[in-house]
Amino acid sequence: MESAGINSAHLLAVLASLVLTAACGKKPERKETVSPPVQHLAARLEDEVHDLPSERIEWSTYWRLCWDDYEGARGYELQALTAEGASSKLEHQSEHCFRLEVAKGENFKTQGLMNRDLQLATQSSQLAYRVRAVLAGGRASEWSKPLPVGKPMSETSQ
Repeated sequence: MESAGINSAHLLAVLASLVLTAACGKKPERKETVSPPVQHLAARLEDEVHDLPSERIEWSTYWRLCWDDYEGARGYELQALTAEGASSKLEHQSEHCFRLEVAKGENFKTQGLMNRDLQLATQSSQLAYRVRAVLAGGRASEWSKPLPVGKPMSETSQ
């Protein structure tokens, strides 16, 4: 009986080892980081307003984040940052600007962009983005400083 227990324990150890080895082989690949980070980030707000019947409007405000082209970049990755932490899902793109809808509404034209400032304040207190360049050979630049969503600003005005 005792040898059967040892064989079972040995078998469990071997299985556990195989599972750990397989799991370790599936870790996401980390990119080699190079300096400097993406530079000269600047964000601005862009409003779009469309007339509706009965003196009403529908409107949207977009937050547009742009940065300098990075020499040798094959693309860019953006990472959302919240109070809970950094998102593991990255936004991938080839351009050096990113646009995100941050406020919207529908109301009477005389009310203007009703509650826009409140929506923007909520966004800027809850969400920021940072950017890095994706380079050849599995390399990436360092992450930029994060900029809060919903505010027009540049990285030097933080």
